[in-house]
Amino acid sequence: MKTILVGDIGGTNARFALAEIEHGQVVALGKPMVLPAAEFTGLADATHAFAARSGMALPRDAAFGLAGPVTGGPVRFINSNWVVDPATIGDELRLDRILLLNDFGAMAHAAHALDEEHLMHLCGPDIPLAGLGAISVLGPGTGLGVAVLQRRGDDVVVLETEGAHVHYAPLDQREQQVCHRLSLRHGRCSIERVVSGPGLGDILRTFHPADTRSDAELWQAAIDGSDRPAVDALALFLASYGAAVGDLSLAHGALGVVLTGGLTNRLRARLPASAFHARFCAKGRYRTRMEAMPVKLITHPQPGLFGAAAAFALEHAR
Repeated sequence: MKTILVGDIGGTNARFALAEIEHGQVVALGKPMVLPAAEFTGLADATHAFAARSGMALPRDAAFGLAGPVTGGPVRFINSNWVVDPATIGDELRLDRILLLNDFGAMAHAAHALDEEHLMHLCGPDIPLAGLGAISVLGPGTGLGVAVLQRRGDDVVVLETEGAHVHYAPLDQREQQVCHRLSLRHGRCSIERVVSGPGLGDILRTFHPADTRSDAELWQAAIDGSDRPAVDALALFLASYGAAVGDLSLAHGALGVVLTGGLTNRLRARLPASAFHARFCAKGRYRTRMEAMPVKLITHPQPGLFGAAAAFALEHAR
């Protein structure tokens, strides 16, 4: 059994833990520590803070899921100013082996490795995920993560994508208004501008521009149903979420969908009565295919950390 350091490094928070792996699998995941990314200059700084605050010596092996495209060069985060350089980070942290992967690549590994008890049925047929073929893995947070899990018998391939940055496709007049407002501000309106944590505020302020509440206040009001403008914004958010998940899963040739992240877990009671699944299925000639597709939710409390550990275990079991 080997102990490794794992990190789930997002635009808002950096999560760390120690994990035990053996024979290509995650045996145990230690208690996580969550650090606000804005308080640190980068990954090395935050990792050293984790070591100091936990009082534990760092292992010599590590896996980090990063909220940015991992292409071999420096990883520049989309929703923060952090940069992780693969050429230097191993030496900075005195690591013998290090695996860097996109944060939703880690989520896709979690979707493959987690037991069924951590995969809650959301909509579509209540059947297990396919053992062969593609599974779309998606979830909104600070941004919107998108990855593809490709199961090929005993082999597993994870495709890390930037699918969140394709253009948002409005389907009614209110969505057109949201798209127009965000396009004027940013030059174009990607899916992520609408289907993400900050997206709810942008939706609401399209129709109520004087509303200055924070994202946290808006989300709380929307989820507990205490405020009509926030509830209406959430309805548009969930419809757009379902439409985008359906579009992306079609593009992936997926046979199933796994949603993940803290935000979707907060929304799971709201999803069944929303337009999410209707929009997911409304794909014209492909409606029958979409209606036959299971949609699951990862309920594990730390899927990014678990997935980073699972990816490292798989990589070094080959």
